[in-house]
Amino acid sequence: MSMIVNLSREELLAKLASLQNVTGKKGTIAILSNVLIEARNEAVEITGTDLEVGIRNRVQAEVRAEGAITLPSKKLFEIVRESDAAQLSMEVRDNNWVRIKAGSSDYNLAGMPAEEYPSFPEHDEGALVPLPGELLKDLIDKTFFSIAQEGESQFNLTGVLVQGEQKDGGSNVLKMISSDGHRLSLMEREIDSPLAVIREKGVIIPRKGVQEIRKFAEGNEILQVGFEEKQAVIKSGESLMVIRLMNGDFPDYKGILNGIGRERRLSIERAPFLNSMKRMNLFTEDRYNAVTFKIDRERLVLSSQSMDIGNAKDELPAKYDGDPIELGFNGRYFVEVLQVLASTTVQIAINSEESPCLVQAEEDPGFLSVIMPMKL
Repeated sequence: MSMIVNLSREELLAKLASLQNVTGKKGTIAILSNVLIEARNEAVEITGTDLEVGIRNRVQAEVRAEGAITLPSKKLFEIVRESDAAQLSMEVRDNNWVRIKAGSSDYNLAGMPAEEYPSFPEHDEGALVPLPGELLKDLIDKTFFSIAQEGESQFNLTGVLVQGEQKDGGSNVLKMISSDGHRLSLMEREIDSPLAVIREKGVIIPRKGVQEIRKFAEGNEILQVGFEEKQAVIKSGESLMVIRLMNGDFPDYKGILNGIGRERRLSIERAPFLNSMKRMNLFTEDRYNAVTFKIDRERLVLSSQSMDIGNAKDELPAKYDGDPIELGFNGRYFVEVLQVLASTTVQIAINSEESPCLVQAEEDPGFLSVIMPMKL
C-alpha cells in the first residue's frame, strides 16, 4: 500500500521552510533539489541535503499507510505556503505521483523514488552536550562577517574554526575564529560541559553550515551539540542537522595575536566612530574602501576620497597614548566590527603603519578583532 498521511499545514510549512536554503541550489544531482518524505510511527520525517549540510525534521501526523517518496522541495513549499487549509493530506500513487489535498484544492506532483535519495549520516547521540542557543548566536554573530568568500581566498578560510579549551582556572570555553586573510575575528564564551572531541587544532565548519546553525539557534533556548571526526551534529527537539566538516588546517591565529604590539592604544566612543566610518565609506573606491586615519593624543581625523565622486573628512575626540601616526584601513572592515559590538567605548592597539591593529571592547568580553592596515 502506498504512503497516505494527514498532517498540519502550519507545522509542515515551518519544517519545509527550514530546508529551503539546503535544497534550493541547482546542481548536477537532480534529486538533491527534492526532500525525502518518510511516513512511519505516527510521524513524517522530512529530510533535505546538499551533501554538505543535511537537515531532518519530524512532524507529528496521522499515518494511514507507511511509505516514502521524494518531492521537489521548492514546489512543495510553495503549495503548502499558498494553501489556506489547516490540514493537508498526501497520497503516493502510481509512477511516483503524489496527490496533495488541501481543503478545496487538489494537486498532483511528480516525485522520485525514495531509494535514490542519499542516506542520512549516522551520529553518536551520546556525544551531544547541551549549549544555549543564545551562546551559539553570539559566537557566530561576532565571527561570521570575516569569513572569506568562496574563490577569494584559500579554501580553509571559507569556514569558521571551532575550538574547545580549558583555562588555567579549570573553566571550559568554546571559541570561534574566522579570517579572510586581511582581518581576523575571535569570540569565546564559557561553557558548562567540555566538548572533548574538539581537539587542540579544532574543527572547521563551512560558511553554509554556520548559517544553518545560526537559524537553529534563533528559535531554540537549548541545542544539543557534538563534533565528530568528520561532522558536526546539532539537535533541537524534532530537528536534527549534520554538517560535513572541512579538511585542512586553519592558520596559526595564536601566533598572529602574540605578534601584535599593544604599547600604543587608542580609546574612542563606539557609536560616533561607527557613524563616522559609515560616512567615510560613502567616498571610498568600492574595491578597497580606503579610509585614512590620522591619530594624535586627543583626536582621530578620518578622511576618504573617490576620484569620481569627491572626498570626506571627519574629526572625533579620542584618547591615544603614542606618537602621532597616519595609516590607512579598509573602512568596511571597521564598520562590520563596530556593528557587532555593544560597548560604549572600543580600544584599538596600534603598533605601526604596517602592523596589524587589535580591536577590543571591555563590555564585549571574549571578543577581539585583528585588521591589517593598507598602504596609503
